[in-house]
Amino acid sequence: ALFINYIDRGSLATASPVLKKELRLSNEEYAFLASAFFWTYAPLQPVAGWLTLRVDVRYLLAGGLAIWGFATACTGLAHSFETLLMFRVLLGVGESVAFPCVSQALAARASDAERGRANAVMAVAQMAGPVVGSFLGG
Repeated sequence: ALFINYIDRGSLATASPVLKKELRLSNEEYAFLASAFFWTYAPLQPVAGWLTLRVDVRYLLAGGLAIWGFATACTGLAHSFETLLMFRVLLGVGESVAFPCVSQALAARASDAERGRANAVMAVAQMAGPVVGSFLGG
């Protein structure tokens, strides 16, 4: 999940030259779009953390994946600043569940002896996502 999360997150930067040209975005509008993801992503993480204690994390993460998958797919269909902004905000909503869900799943399912390695795998996925996304995206 974190691997996909970080591929999606960097896609706007990878596509920025084309987006700015096709949508006639100013530098200010592009910067606005780049930050829009964090308007929902950051404040919803504590909410997602609260939810992980009340909802099975498998379902919560699946719901987040569905939302951010939808937002990512629709981003490719956006033909205006406003629609792209809407999908960037929605992407932040969907991706906000990733870290709380993965952390809760590790705490519940990985033994004390396995947690270090499990966290290392999470960190590798987090760092590999942007590399693979940039490589595949251009």
